[in-house]
Amino acid sequence: MSAIVPHIPVAGVWTSPDGHVSLELRADGRFIETRDDFADVFTGVYVLVGETLKLFEDQGAVICGTLSNGRLSLGTVERPAFHTEVEAPIL
Repeated sequence: MSAIVPHIPVAGVWTSPDGHVSLELRADGRFIETRDDFADVFTGVYVLVGETLKLFEDQGAVICGTLSNGRLSLGTVERPAFHTEVEAPIL
């Protein structure tokens, strides 16, 4: 029998050292990332289990990171591969 580890809701705003990027985690499980003067650049939902944080953007990208002792570290963005059907040329 495996234990289910619950999502830990958090709320706060983290800003990059240069001040150009901020990430707001809301207690309702949503996030908003803004860059410079642009509002709502990226939005989505987040899941925090232990110190492991996953951001799921509304457009399909996933960002993994950690939140430990108030310090937020994010990894690279994993974007979904989009496939389109290519029609065969008419001869």
